[in-house]
Amino acid sequence: METVKYVIIDDDMQAHNVISKLMEIHKNYECAGEFYDVISAISSIKEIKPDFIFLDIDMPNLNGFELLKYIDKSIKVIVTTSHRNYAADGFDRGVSDFLTKPIRQERLFEALTRISLAMETEKKLKNTAYISQLRKHNISYIFASRLKEKNTIQIEIKDIYYITKTGNNVEIYTDNDGPFYKIESLKEIMEILPENDFSFANQSYVFNIKKAKCYDGENIILDEDQKIYIKISPAYREKFFK
Repeated sequence: METVKYVIIDDDMQAHNVISKLMEIHKNYECAGEFYDVISAISSIKEIKPDFIFLDIDMPNLNGFELLKYIDKSIKVIVTTSHRNYAADGFDRGVSDFLTKPIRQERLFEALTRISLAMETEKKLKNTAYISQLRKHNISYIFASRLKEKNTIQIEIKDIYYITKTGNNVEIYTDNDGPFYKIESLKEIMEILPENDFSFANQSYVFNIKKAKCYDGENIILDEDQKIYIKISPAYREKFFK
């Protein structure tokens, strides 16, 4: 699980100490800042870009809810206050959860779970929208790099012969060059390739259907001279050879 960043905004030092203590058992969460009023927090939050905020409401200078006008809407907010009457107003303003002081560990866990689920859902929706956008614009190339090289190379999708998984990377082979490396899964690569041009041959290989020369009953043959054969599993064989 990736580290999730949060900040604490509360004018009471004891409240900071309580939250920090309760968060000690949640190892995947990192406190990226502590603030004692809204004004000092606004500019810092824009730089820190936390995933969520523990926010008190009754503070000097500006009410805690005023902060919501200045921060990115994607940042989740957990209100922490002694006043239950703020709950309805808080949820109307889009806060993720409402914890009444003194905060209990089990309620904190529920709030963190709710935030994690919301973040995961938003991530999936964002990825889906991104993939749809790529396909809508009918991309003709992808970027990859040589092993240990930082510079990326533009690869024409039409030139790709096959792609295979190796460790944390995929290896991309074109009709005259390769391998090129990309830190993605085969599934992620397939999601942006033209649906009618590429297919899995097995769990470890994706091939360009248009490059396939023939099928020998067990392998897809891409190039007989260079002996580029890819074994096709029964699950995918039925797609092409019924």
